[in-house]
Amino acid sequence: MVGPLTSAGSGERRRRELEALLILDALPGMGPRGVRDVVVAAGSAQAALADTRLLEARAGEVAVTAARAAGTRDGVLRALEIAERMAMATVLLSEAAYPPALLHLSDPPPVLFLRGRTELLSEVGVAVVGARKATARARGVAHALGAAVAARGTAVVSGLALGVDGAAHEGALHAGGPTVAVMGRGADRAYPATHAALFRRILREGLVVSEFLPGTPALPYHFPRRNRILAALSRVLVVVEAGERSGALISVDHALDLGVEVWAVPGPVDEPACLGSNALLADGARPLVSVARFTEAVLGPAPAPVADAPAALPGPEGDVLSALGVGILSADELVRATGLPSGRVLALLSALELGGRVRRLPGMRFRKAG
Repeated sequence: MVGPLTSAGSGERRRRELEALLILDALPGMGPRGVRDVVVAAGSAQAALADTRLLEARAGEVAVTAARAAGTRDGVLRALEIAERMAMATVLLSEAAYPPALLHLSDPPPVLFLRGRTELLSEVGVAVVGARKATARARGVAHALGAAVAARGTAVVSGLALGVDGAAHEGALHAGGPTVAVMGRGADRAYPATHAALFRRILREGLVVSEFLPGTPALPYHFPRRNRILAALSRVLVVVEAGERSGALISVDHALDLGVEVWAVPGPVDEPACLGSNALLADGARPLVSVARFTEAVLGPAPAPVADAPAALPGPEGDVLSALGVGILSADELVRATGLPSGRVLALLSALELGGRVRRLPGMRFRKAG
């Protein structure tokens, strides 16, 4: 945990401290843990940056050379210009607004860049993670889980990746609730690019968080770093589906280090995509066998529903209910019956399930409630 730090203050003093933190983070051989150590030792980032002996002792002569190079500071200033142009907020390691859970990391991010509803940073959410190449079953569960958690007013925290992450964010937004996307690149643009529309919606309705300077590309080693933030911003972490070598398991390691409870969704024993998540269950993760039971266990009992008779629904939701009038159908059968895209059908099913109009059965099969 980080020791005592000098407050960054406000105005020009804060700006100089922000620049110094980012320059330190950009030095070769330093990293977030090194930044923390030299800032604690010197009392502030500005003092640490001016202490060549301290920098050399921590990261070597190459760090001292880089600290003196005009190009290092110029790169930080260019990135900060982008941040200001996009109205990004920043939170410094030494500030009261910095999430307390991140201070328990051995390598807390020196600076967080925020876009969207910045008040969500102070909330503790539910992390939903899993495979990028997720099965339709996993995407449906992630969407339903995201919708159920967000409908209770709790933020759904995930990494904006393809597959499980994207489905969880979409579920939260579909329910009209909060969601937080932790990025493995700068917060200036979406990654992957195919999630550009989802990214823009999260900017409007949720929060995007990154420790990386605007303009920083998505590099492989950024995602394990991202995962520690994701875990620290959550009260529990759910692995919906993960293969044996899935990157989602890195989030689990961080969660366990932080004392965050881990849940996993059981999957078919012969499905390679579920080997990692099933192994978590064997190692003691809590099984998530019902979205409703999970939300009640983690978030408390749901408010009692209003006992009005359900009215007929128009549009696509009505089409799904009409198709279910013939009996129990799978999601794929509903796609064929309604002519709607698979993702749209899964989203509608989640909303109808939350509204008490549809019951989800094993094997991603559905029937009308009642």
